[in-house]
Amino acid sequence: MSKKKNINIIFIIQREKKLGNKDIDHYLPFLYFLSKSNDYNFTAKGFFFESKDKYLKNIDPRFKLLSNLKNVELVFLYKENFLNKVIQFLIRKDDSILAKLFNIVTNKLLKIRKKNFDWKSELGHKFINSNTLLVFTLSANSNTSKIFYDIKKYNKRAKWIVLPHGTIICDNKMIMENHLDKDEIIKHDEIYDQVDYFVKTSERDLEHGILHGLKKDKIIVIGSPRYCKEWLNIKLTLGLDGKEVSANSNYKIKILFLVPKKHINIFSEELIRTIDFISSYQEFELILLNNNYDFPKLPKYILNRDNIRYYLLSKKYSTSKLIDWADIVFHAGTGVIFESFMKEKITVLPRYLSCNTLISDKYNAGFNISNRDELREFCNMAADSLQDLINIYNTKHSLANKKFIDDFVHANTISVPQNITEAISFIIENLKTFKK
Repeated sequence: MSKKKNINIIFIIQREKKLGNKDIDHYLPFLYFLSKSNDYNFTAKGFFFESKDKYLKNIDPRFKLLSNLKNVELVFLYKENFLNKVIQFLIRKDDSILAKLFNIVTNKLLKIRKKNFDWKSELGHKFINSNTLLVFTLSANSNTSKIFYDIKKYNKRAKWIVLPHGTIICDNKMIMENHLDKDEIIKHDEIYDQVDYFVKTSERDLEHGILHGLKKDKIIVIGSPRYCKEWLNIKLTLGLDGKEVSANSNYKIKILFLVPKKHINIFSEELIRTIDFISSYQEFELILLNNNYDFPKLPKYILNRDNIRYYLLSKKYSTSKLIDWADIVFHAGTGVIFESFMKEKITVLPRYLSCNTLISDKYNAGFNISNRDELREFCNMAADSLQDLINIYNTKHSLANKKFIDDFVHANTISVPQNITEAISFIIENLKTFKK
């Protein structure tokens, strides 16, 4: 039996003020599968641009697993001070408008942070002298570049690898509401020249990277660790998704609506009308899962309906548990939708809610509804018989759904965990010969 190779890993977590602990969601399966590899032993340090108190108050199962992985040390770069403790104490937990405004102000105060760190001390002797130091980030921009080169000052052999923080979900290019350029501009991003390797989830992401100036030999396609079947099974076994969603037997059909972000070309008024229409069915219980506090602004008569529940992302239930709860999942543009397809939920895209063209629509994956007439037809079918709807869905869409998942979750390979090990092997083998 060949001896395991030793590697040293640094991973950077920056976005933990956002709802959902998204960075942990992307790092954890990658590190977990690597820890089970027969080829490597790794020692890792995760640098959080956050204070430790935030995590100790509410220990998330995912954070707990990350902190318990063998040879993984978590370092919190922001130290608690008296002012921050007072602000955290004052932050209100209710959902009133006054509370939201107060929380916005106090969170701005919390952003006043120290920008320079003693990286020599934080890294320590082992990482400074490592011949196989891999620095992982989830983005490539001026902030992550500065962090990497601050680390590289103390270890010239360090290599920068960007892991996927998502995948392409739109077929069109002008996907944001402020994308109004008259000519398509394909810019070579100079930051691409600084990164040693980009790990991508799909061949489509690889092609997109090459189009924007990435060299093909810098790109490694592995599929999606976050949504692959192996990780979904592990999450279920280890209880990483938290508590079950409370059930209500008064309703025949459970519907989860993943409310889109406003800036991705969403027609807000039509979104409200769609929510109004779905919730008008007394057979349905509707849960709205929102990414922010104030979009969309639903009229009181809708919010006051007994068959509507409204949750902020990861505040009461995890998205995974809400998908488990649902019979039907509506979406209009989110990477989380891959989990709905993986769990074989009836997945519905009201394409008329956005002027974007989603990849799932191009694949004909899920029910793709063009207007409110088709929405009415769908809702009436669901109200008449969920089982008949399931049968129709499986007959019409199972092949398209499988193709969609194979391309964007599994990268048309047998094992995403094995792809992770092979990606690291490829990087390690090229450490001595790689030239920028």
